[in-house]
Amino acid sequence: MNNNNVIRVGTFFSGIGSPEKAWERLKREKVIDNYELKFFSEIDKYAVKSYCAIHNIDEKLNLGSITNIKGKDLPDSDLWIGGFPCQDISCAGKMKGFDFNTSTRSSLGWEMIRLLKEVKNKPKYVIFENVAMITSKRFKDTLSLFKKDLINLEYKLYDDILIASDYGIPQIRKRYFLIAILNNNNNKEFNFPEKKELKTSFKDYLDSTVDNKYYLTNNDYKVLANGNMLFRKYNNSDILYEIDLKKVYNGGVCGVDLHSKFNQSSHVFSIFGNCPTLTANNTADNCKILVGKNMNLRIRKITALEAFRLMGFDDIDYLRAKVVCSESQLYHQAGNSIVVNVIYYILKNLL
Repeated sequence: MNNNNVIRVGTFFSGIGSPEKAWERLKREKVIDNYELKFFSEIDKYAVKSYCAIHNIDEKLNLGSITNIKGKDLPDSDLWIGGFPCQDISCAGKMKGFDFNTSTRSSLGWEMIRLLKEVKNKPKYVIFENVAMITSKRFKDTLSLFKKDLINLEYKLYDDILIASDYGIPQIRKRYFLIAILNNNNNKEFNFPEKKELKTSFKDYLDSTVDNKYYLTNNDYKVLANGNMLFRKYNNSDILYEIDLKKVYNGGVCGVDLHSKFNQSSHVFSIFGNCPTLTANNTADNCKILVGKNMNLRIRKITALEAFRLMGFDDIDYLRAKVVCSESQLYHQAGNSIVVNVIYYILKNLL
Protein backbone atom coordinates (compact mmCIF):
# COMPACT_ATOMS: atom_id res chain seq x y z
CA MET A 1 0.00 0.00 0.00
CA ASN A 2 2.84 2.37 0.84
CA ASN A 3 6.58 2.19 1.40
CA ASN A 4 6.24 0.78 4.89
CA ASN A 5 3.68 -1.90 3.94
CA VAL A 6 1.33 -0.27 6.43
CA ILE A 7 -2.27 0.05 5.26
CA ARG A 8 -3.60 3.47 6.19
CA VAL A 9 -7.31 3.32 6.92
CA GLY A 10 -10.13 5.66 7.90
CA THR A 11 -13.74 4.90 8.75
CA PHE A 12 -16.92 6.95 8.62
CA PHE A 13 -20.11 6.18 10.56
CA SER A 14 -17.69 4.10 12.58
CA GLY A 15 -19.98 2.73 15.30
CA ILE A 16 -17.95 0.43 17.51
CA GLY A 17 -15.45 -0.47 14.82
CA SER A 18 -16.12 -3.80 13.14
CA PRO A 19 -13.67 -3.03 10.27
CA GLU A 20 -11.03 -2.36 12.90
CA LYS A 21 -11.70 -5.82 14.36
CA ALA A 22 -11.24 -7.25 10.86
CA TRP A 23 -7.93 -5.40 10.44
CA GLU A 24 -6.72 -6.79 13.76
CA ARG A 25 -7.58 -10.30 12.60
CA LEU A 26 -5.87 -9.81 9.22
CA LYS A 27 -2.72 -8.62 10.98
CA ARG A 28 -2.83 -11.48 13.49
CA GLU A 29 -3.16 -14.00 10.67
CA LYS A 30 -0.32 -12.27 8.75
CA VAL A 31 -2.54 -11.50 5.75
CA ILE A 32 -1.24 -7.95 6.12
CA ASP A 33 1.94 -6.65 7.73
CA ASN A 34 0.27 -3.89 9.64
CA TYR A 35 -2.37 -1.17 9.48
CA GLU A 36 -2.65 2.37 10.81
CA LEU A 37 -5.92 3.99 11.77
CA LYS A 38 -5.67 7.56 10.48
CA PHE A 39 -9.11 8.66 11.69
CA PHE A 40 -12.62 7.58 12.54
CA SER A 41 -15.84 9.57 12.33
CA GLU A 42 -18.74 8.97 14.72
CA ILE A 43 -21.33 11.32 16.26
CA ASP A 44 -22.89 8.96 18.83
CA LYS A 45 -21.06 9.80 22.04
CA TYR A 46 -21.82 6.38 23.53
CA ALA A 47 -20.57 4.52 20.46
CA VAL A 48 -17.39 6.63 20.63
CA LYS A 49 -16.84 5.52 24.23
CA SER A 50 -17.29 1.86 23.30
CA TYR A 51 -15.13 2.22 20.19
CA CYS A 52 -12.24 3.71 22.15
CA ALA A 53 -12.58 1.14 24.94
CA ILE A 54 -12.66 -1.82 22.54
CA HIS A 55 -9.78 -0.68 20.34
CA ASN A 56 -7.75 1.23 22.93
CA ILE A 57 -7.96 4.34 20.77
CA ASP A 58 -7.77 7.96 21.87
CA GLU A 59 -10.97 9.94 21.27
CA LYS A 60 -8.84 12.61 19.57
CA LEU A 61 -8.82 10.44 16.43
CA ASN A 62 -12.58 10.93 16.14
CA LEU A 63 -13.41 13.62 13.58
CA GLY A 64 -17.03 13.78 14.71
CA SER A 65 -19.85 14.47 12.28
CA ILE A 66 -18.98 13.82 8.65
CA THR A 67 -20.84 16.99 7.70
CA ASN A 68 -18.23 19.08 9.50
CA ILE A 69 -15.21 17.39 7.90
CA LYS A 70 -13.35 19.11 5.07
CA GLY A 71 -11.38 17.11 2.54
CA LYS A 72 -8.27 19.23 3.05
CA ASP A 73 -8.22 18.20 6.71
CA LEU A 74 -8.26 14.45 6.05
CA PRO A 75 -4.93 12.62 6.28
CA ASP A 76 -3.86 10.53 3.29
CA SER A 77 -5.36 7.06 3.50
CA ASP A 78 -5.29 3.93 1.39
CA LEU A 79 -8.81 2.82 2.24
CA TRP A 80 -12.06 4.31 3.53
CA ILE A 81 -14.98 2.31 4.89
CA GLY A 82 -18.43 3.72 5.62
CA GLY A 83 -21.64 1.97 6.58
CA PHE A 84 -23.83 5.03 6.15
CA PRO A 85 -27.17 5.22 8.05
CA CYS A 86 -29.87 2.88 6.78
CA GLN A 87 -32.92 4.19 8.67
CA ASP A 88 -34.44 5.89 5.64
CA ILE A 89 -33.81 2.92 3.35
CA SER A 90 -34.70 0.01 5.61
CA CYS A 91 -38.18 -1.55 5.69
CA ALA A 92 -38.11 -0.93 9.44
CA GLY A 93 -37.88 2.83 8.83
CA LYS A 94 -40.15 5.19 6.92
CA MET A 95 -38.22 4.70 3.67
CA LYS A 96 -37.74 8.41 2.97
CA GLY A 97 -34.76 7.53 0.81
CA PHE A 98 -31.22 8.84 0.46
CA ASP A 99 -31.44 11.42 -2.32
CA PHE A 100 -28.55 13.86 -2.06
CA ASN A 101 -30.94 16.84 -1.95
CA THR A 102 -32.80 15.56 1.11
CA SER A 103 -31.88 15.90 4.77
CA THR A 104 -32.49 12.27 5.69
CA ARG A 105 -29.92 10.42 7.77
CA SER A 106 -29.33 7.98 4.92
CA SER A 107 -28.45 10.84 2.56
CA LEU A 108 -25.27 11.28 4.63
CA GLY A 109 -23.70 8.67 2.35
CA TRP A 110 -23.28 11.48 -0.20
CA GLU A 111 -20.94 13.22 2.25
CA MET A 112 -18.34 10.54 1.48
CA ILE A 113 -18.71 11.41 -2.22
CA ARG A 114 -18.17 15.08 -1.35
CA LEU A 115 -15.00 14.25 0.57
CA LEU A 116 -13.68 12.13 -2.30
CA LYS A 117 -14.06 15.21 -4.51
CA GLU A 118 -12.30 17.42 -1.97
CA VAL A 119 -9.26 15.38 -0.93
CA LYS A 120 -5.96 15.96 -2.69
CA ASN A 121 -5.11 12.24 -2.84
CA LYS A 122 -8.09 9.95 -3.16
CA PRO A 123 -7.95 6.59 -1.31
CA LYS A 124 -7.22 3.58 -3.49
CA TYR A 125 -10.21 1.73 -2.10
CA VAL A 126 -13.58 2.78 -0.69
CA ILE A 127 -16.13 0.39 0.79
CA PHE A 128 -19.77 1.38 1.33
CA GLU A 129 -22.27 -0.73 3.29
CA ASN A 130 -26.04 -0.51 3.69
CA VAL A 131 -29.21 -2.61 3.86
CA ALA A 132 -30.13 -4.81 0.90
CA MET A 133 -33.24 -2.67 0.30
CA ILE A 134 -31.00 -0.03 -1.28
CA THR A 135 -30.97 -2.14 -4.47
CA SER A 136 -34.78 -2.20 -4.72
CA LYS A 137 -36.76 -0.49 -7.47
CA ARG A 138 -37.68 2.30 -5.07
CA PHE A 139 -34.06 3.41 -4.65
CA LYS A 140 -32.64 2.21 -7.99
CA ASP A 141 -32.32 5.66 -9.57
CA THR A 142 -30.62 7.22 -6.55
CA LEU A 143 -28.18 4.33 -6.25
CA SER A 144 -27.37 4.68 -9.94
CA LEU A 145 -26.55 8.37 -9.45
CA PHE A 146 -24.43 7.50 -6.44
CA LYS A 147 -22.46 4.97 -8.48
CA LYS A 148 -22.18 7.36 -11.43
CA ASP A 149 -20.49 9.92 -9.19
CA LEU A 150 -17.95 7.31 -8.13
CA ILE A 151 -17.30 6.33 -11.75
CA ASN A 152 -16.76 10.00 -12.60
CA LEU A 153 -14.21 10.08 -9.79
CA GLU A 154 -12.37 7.32 -11.69
CA TYR A 155 -13.37 4.37 -9.54
CA LYS A 156 -14.23 0.89 -10.79
CA LEU A 157 -17.21 -0.53 -8.96
CA TYR A 158 -18.19 -3.96 -7.68
CA ASP A 159 -21.34 -4.56 -5.65
CA ASP A 160 -23.27 -7.46 -4.18
CA ILE A 161 -25.55 -8.47 -1.32
CA LEU A 162 -23.89 -10.68 1.26
CA ILE A 163 -25.52 -12.69 4.07
CA ALA A 164 -23.76 -13.13 7.40
CA SER A 165 -24.69 -16.82 7.57
CA ASP A 166 -22.60 -17.41 4.44
CA TYR A 167 -19.50 -16.18 6.27
CA GLY A 168 -19.45 -18.03 9.56
CA ILE A 169 -22.01 -16.13 11.65
CA PRO A 170 -25.48 -17.73 11.97
CA GLN A 171 -27.48 -14.55 11.41
CA ILE A 172 -29.83 -13.93 8.48
CA ARG A 173 -28.40 -10.46 7.99
CA LYS A 174 -28.39 -9.31 4.35
CA ARG A 175 -26.29 -6.27 3.58
CA TYR A 176 -25.31 -4.46 0.38
CA PHE A 177 -21.60 -3.81 -0.20
CA LEU A 178 -20.20 -1.48 -2.83
CA ILE A 179 -16.45 -1.73 -3.45
CA ALA A 180 -14.80 1.17 -5.31
CA ILE A 181 -11.25 0.75 -6.63
CA LEU A 182 -9.33 3.66 -8.07
CA ASN A 183 -8.64 3.07 -11.79
CA ASN A 184 -4.91 3.81 -11.55
CA ASN A 185 -4.46 1.05 -8.98
CA ASN A 186 -2.47 -1.35 -11.19
CA ASN A 187 -5.58 -2.70 -12.93
CA LYS A 188 -6.71 -4.18 -9.63
CA GLU A 189 -9.77 -6.42 -9.96
CA PHE A 190 -12.03 -7.62 -7.15
CA ASN A 191 -14.08 -10.75 -6.53
CA PHE A 192 -16.48 -11.02 -3.65
CA PRO A 193 -15.53 -13.79 -1.21
CA GLU A 194 -16.89 -17.26 -1.80
CA LYS A 195 -19.47 -18.54 0.65
CA LYS A 196 -18.14 -20.48 3.63
CA GLU A 197 -19.62 -23.56 5.25
CA LEU A 198 -21.60 -22.57 8.35
CA LYS A 199 -20.42 -24.74 11.22
CA THR A 200 -22.38 -23.15 14.05
CA SER A 201 -25.97 -22.30 14.85
CA PHE A 202 -27.73 -19.68 16.95
CA LYS A 203 -27.50 -21.78 20.14
CA ASP A 204 -23.69 -21.86 20.00
CA TYR A 205 -23.61 -18.11 20.77
CA LEU A 206 -25.95 -18.29 23.76
CA ASP A 207 -25.15 -18.72 27.44
CA SER A 208 -26.85 -21.65 29.16
CA THR A 209 -27.46 -19.54 32.27
CA VAL A 210 -28.36 -15.86 32.26
CA ASP A 211 -29.71 -13.40 34.81
CA ASN A 212 -33.40 -13.84 35.56
CA LYS A 213 -34.11 -10.31 34.26
CA TYR A 214 -33.81 -11.61 30.69
CA TYR A 215 -36.59 -14.18 31.11
CA LEU A 216 -40.07 -13.25 29.95
CA THR A 217 -41.79 -16.37 31.32
CA ASN A 218 -41.26 -19.16 33.78
CA ASN A 219 -41.56 -22.82 32.77
CA ASP A 220 -45.26 -22.99 33.55
CA TYR A 221 -47.32 -23.29 30.37
CA LYS A 222 -50.60 -24.67 29.07
CA VAL A 223 -50.83 -27.22 26.28
CA LEU A 224 -53.55 -26.25 23.81
CA ALA A 225 -55.86 -28.58 21.86
CA ASN A 226 -53.69 -28.14 18.76
CA GLY A 227 -50.61 -29.25 20.68
CA ASN A 228 -49.10 -25.77 20.92
CA MET A 229 -47.79 -24.36 24.19
CA LEU A 230 -49.19 -21.19 25.72
CA PHE A 231 -46.95 -19.16 28.04
CA ARG A 232 -47.90 -16.11 30.11
CA LYS A 233 -45.50 -13.25 30.72
CA TYR A 234 -44.06 -13.02 34.22
CA ASN A 235 -45.34 -9.63 35.25
CA ASN A 236 -48.27 -9.26 32.86
CA SER A 237 -50.65 -12.19 32.49
CA ASP A 238 -52.40 -10.44 29.60
CA ILE A 239 -49.34 -11.00 27.39
CA LEU A 240 -49.37 -14.50 25.91
CA TYR A 241 -46.82 -16.39 23.83
CA GLU A 242 -47.88 -19.34 21.69
CA ILE A 243 -45.19 -21.84 20.70
CA ASP A 244 -45.51 -24.43 17.92
CA LEU A 245 -43.28 -27.30 19.07
CA LYS A 246 -43.31 -28.79 15.57
CA LYS A 247 -41.30 -25.79 14.37
CA VAL A 248 -38.77 -25.56 17.20
CA TYR A 249 -36.12 -27.82 15.68
CA ASN A 250 -36.51 -26.39 12.18
CA GLY A 251 -34.95 -23.08 13.14
CA GLY A 252 -36.48 -19.70 12.45
CA VAL A 253 -39.78 -18.51 13.91
CA CYS A 254 -41.35 -21.06 16.24
CA GLY A 255 -43.83 -18.92 18.13
CA VAL A 256 -45.66 -15.65 18.40
CA ASP A 257 -46.21 -12.91 20.95
CA LEU A 258 -49.99 -12.64 20.71
CA HIS A 259 -49.98 -9.17 22.25
CA SER A 260 -47.52 -7.49 19.88
CA LYS A 261 -48.86 -5.27 17.12
CA PHE A 262 -45.60 -5.30 15.19
CA ASN A 263 -44.53 -8.19 12.98
CA GLN A 264 -40.85 -8.05 13.86
CA SER A 265 -41.33 -7.97 17.64
CA SER A 266 -44.13 -10.58 17.59
CA HIS A 267 -41.80 -13.44 16.68
CA VAL A 268 -40.31 -15.98 19.05
CA PHE A 269 -37.31 -17.74 17.53
CA SER A 270 -35.87 -21.23 17.69
CA ILE A 271 -32.23 -21.45 18.71
CA PHE A 272 -31.60 -24.38 16.34
CA GLY A 273 -31.11 -22.36 13.19
CA ASN A 274 -29.98 -18.84 12.39
CA CYS A 275 -30.44 -15.74 14.48
CA PRO A 276 -32.78 -13.10 13.01
CA THR A 277 -31.29 -9.82 11.82
CA LEU A 278 -30.24 -7.80 14.85
CA THR A 279 -31.33 -4.18 14.64
CA ALA A 280 -30.09 -0.94 16.17
CA ASN A 281 -33.46 -0.39 17.81
CA ASN A 282 -35.22 -2.84 20.13
CA THR A 283 -32.78 -5.71 19.65
CA ALA A 284 -33.91 -7.28 22.91
CA ASP A 285 -37.62 -7.08 22.03
CA ASN A 286 -37.05 -8.24 18.45
CA CYS A 287 -35.03 -11.29 19.41
CA LYS A 288 -37.06 -13.42 21.79
CA ILE A 289 -36.04 -17.06 22.01
CA LEU A 290 -37.31 -20.36 23.39
CA VAL A 291 -34.71 -22.04 25.61
CA GLY A 292 -34.50 -25.08 27.86
CA LYS A 293 -34.38 -28.87 27.60
CA ASN A 294 -37.04 -31.49 27.14
CA MET A 295 -40.29 -29.87 28.31
CA ASN A 296 -38.63 -27.55 30.82
CA LEU A 297 -38.90 -24.57 28.50
CA ARG A 298 -38.92 -20.79 28.94
CA ILE A 299 -38.91 -17.70 26.74
CA ARG A 300 -36.28 -15.02 27.14
CA LYS A 301 -34.57 -12.13 25.38
CA ILE A 302 -31.02 -12.43 24.12
CA THR A 303 -28.43 -10.58 26.17
CA ALA A 304 -26.27 -7.72 24.93
CA LEU A 305 -23.23 -10.01 25.24
CA GLU A 306 -24.89 -12.57 22.97
CA ALA A 307 -25.74 -9.79 20.50
CA PHE A 308 -22.05 -8.76 20.41
CA ARG A 309 -21.04 -12.37 19.69
CA LEU A 310 -23.58 -12.63 16.88
CA MET A 311 -21.96 -9.59 15.24
CA GLY A 312 -18.52 -11.22 15.36
CA PHE A 313 -17.13 -9.40 18.39
CA ASP A 314 -15.27 -11.13 21.21
CA ASP A 315 -16.45 -11.32 24.81
CA ILE A 316 -13.59 -9.06 25.87
CA ASP A 317 -14.92 -6.38 23.49
CA TYR A 318 -18.28 -6.49 25.23
CA LEU A 319 -16.69 -6.39 28.67
CA ARG A 320 -14.63 -3.32 27.75
CA ALA A 321 -17.67 -1.55 26.31
CA LYS A 322 -19.79 -2.53 29.30
CA VAL A 323 -17.54 -0.45 31.55
CA VAL A 324 -18.38 2.77 29.68
CA CYS A 325 -21.93 2.20 28.37
CA SER A 326 -25.34 1.06 29.57
CA GLU A 327 -26.83 -2.22 28.41
CA SER A 328 -29.44 -0.46 26.26
CA GLN A 329 -26.63 1.35 24.44
CA LEU A 330 -24.74 -1.92 23.94
CA TYR A 331 -27.79 -3.54 22.31
CA HIS A 332 -28.05 -0.54 19.99
CA GLN A 333 -24.35 -0.60 19.14
CA ALA A 334 -24.37 -4.30 18.28
CA GLY A 335 -27.40 -4.02 16.00
CA ASN A 336 -25.94 -0.94 14.32
CA SER A 337 -22.66 -2.60 13.41
CA ILE A 338 -21.30 -4.47 10.40
CA VAL A 339 -20.74 -8.19 10.98
CA VAL A 340 -17.01 -8.55 11.55
CA ASN A 341 -16.70 -11.80 9.59
CA VAL A 342 -18.25 -10.33 6.46
CA ILE A 343 -16.01 -7.26 6.29
CA TYR A 344 -13.03 -9.48 7.18
CA TYR A 345 -13.52 -11.70 4.13
CA ILE A 346 -14.14 -8.69 1.87
CA LEU A 347 -10.89 -7.07 3.00
CA LYS A 348 -9.01 -10.36 2.70
CA ASN A 349 -10.08 -10.69 -0.95
CA LEU A 350 -9.40 -7.03 -1.65
CA LEU A 351 -5.82 -7.37 -0.45
